[in-house]
Amino acid sequence: MIRASILFIALASLAATGCSKKKEGGGGSESAGPTKLPKLGLVINVPGEVEVGDAVMGTGHMLTGAEVGAMSVEVAEKPQTLEEAKSDADMYSPKNVKADKLADGWSLTFDNTGGAGANYFVEVRREIDGKAYKCTTTQGDKDRAAAVLAACKTLKKG
Repeated sequence: MIRASILFIALASLAATGCSKKKEGGGGSESAGPTKLPKLGLVINVPGEVEVGDAVMGTGHMLTGAEVGAMSVEVAEKPQTLEEAKSDADMYSPKNVKADKLADGWSLTFDNTGGAGANYFVEVRREIDGKAYKCTTTQGDKDRAAAVLAACKTLKKG
């Protein structure tokens, strides 16, 4: 299931299509303010202009934009510890693994090199108002992956 989600996010990042709602304002690398995620009752600060659509899999949203590529914010259907996520990441022969505990969850980033070149993975789990959420991306751009990581850490009730 995690492989399918990562594949869909990677493909969407390359295509950057299929979104339905354009955020007003934005541009550049500054956030134009919180972006609403109505299906989740959350907001997130994403740099630049983004489009918000339905998640490819699960309950949530796919966000696309020049600064972040494609990213997904969804309800985490199954609980997962940081150690379990690191174990799952082993199937990708990860390099530069960085795992951080957050006040309300954790973040995991790593990269690898595949047939299409460099891949950058971001997975953040957050517990907000008693509910678990995951914020993820897989893509070929290091700066976009860093922007997604920073954005995921801004998720809050909204």
